[in-house]
Amino acid sequence: MKEKKLVVFDMDGTLNRIELFIIPTYKEVLQKFAGAQADDDTVMRLMGCVDEQIYQGLLPGAPMERFDEFMALTAEAEYRNIDRYHGAFDGVPQMIRQLSEAGYILAVCTNGTNGYVRKIASALGLAPYFTWLQGAESGCTKSDTLKMVLDKIRPDKAVMVGDRHHDMQAARDNGLPFIGCQYGYLPHEVDGADIRVACAADIPRAVKALIGE
Repeated sequence: MKEKKLVVFDMDGTLNRIELFIIPTYKEVLQKFAGAQADDDTVMRLMGCVDEQIYQGLLPGAPMERFDEFMALTAEAEYRNIDRYHGAFDGVPQMIRQLSEAGYILAVCTNGTNGYVRKIASALGLAPYFTWLQGAESGCTKSDTLKMVLDKIRPDKAVMVGDRHHDMQAARDNGLPFIGCQYGYLPHEVDGADIRVACAADIPRAVKALIGE
């Protein structure tokens, strides 16, 4: 029987160019919510974090009692802006098709919500290639979310692909090799990856090297 080989992708900074819609989203939301300004660099440093960390990072000292209000405003603005400004990194659609055609099972593991990951995958035209799209559950770390994917698919071999330190930590916590995407937003965070790639087109070769064909 052929081995089940799984490639698990982070979404933002790995497949999705989140800056296209997230910067205008948070500029709009912070102005409405607190009359505050969103600094582009701060927004991008917080991408990939869980929602509570983003809230506290953008609005230090803001009461958690208003977190749900903040998230509702963000979801409304984000979904509208995704439709207008979405885009994948160069070579991502071709890379995903290549891996799918080679017989790998593909999944996404993200700190975004389940609704968010489905919205992005659909907007980018990638949804049909993924067996599983896993967003974060309340109180879960990226390591917990990756474990959900592995428990669902139960592969014989798997590899995690991402652009942030918490992607690499999730891979380590679940006993997986890690491919670090240096084309993401904070390339130094993946210096400890098993293989680092400079562009999406390099990912299939890295996958083959780590878990075989």
